[in-house]
Amino acid sequence: QARLIDWEAQKPHKVNVKPQGNSMTQKYYTERLLPVYIKAIQEARDREPGPWVLQEDGDPSHGIRKEGLARQLKDLHSIVSFKHPAQRPDLNPIEAIWNIIKQRLRRRIFYSDEEVKEALQEEWSKVTIEEVRKRILDMPERCLRLTKNGGKPIKTALW
Repeated sequence: QARLIDWEAQKPHKVNVKPQGNSMTQKYYTERLLPVYIKAIQEARDREPGPWVLQEDGDPSHGIRKEGLARQLKDLHSIVSFKHPAQRPDLNPIEAIWNIIKQRLRRRIFYSDEEVKEALQEEWSKVTIEEVRKRILDMPERCLRLTKNGGKPIKTALW
């Protein structure tokens, strides 16, 4: 019995390698996401000329801080990125939209992942452009508050 236990202990064990964090590569970003943003900005420029700026957080895959695939593609299409700090959900309007959805779903009970997915899609489709614009228009006030409070997190009724 002891020899069998020793033998089992010496056999190679299956190792599951889990990727660290929730990181995205520049390759994935430039192949899957950035082309969608570039197309949207080009369409916006066609409708209304003017300075169009792409707002992204400070994730390294976005190529904001250093040269790389993303930066090259943005330069090629004259895309200007708004410098935005990473890990600042209180300065990202999409987080305010997620809060709308969370409030609408907070009392619901789900029995499967599929139910959650369907509910999220349903509530996402109910978010109005007025709700989105209201949060975007709140940005100058949020930035002012951020400056006044020394960079501490900001919480308001809209967010």
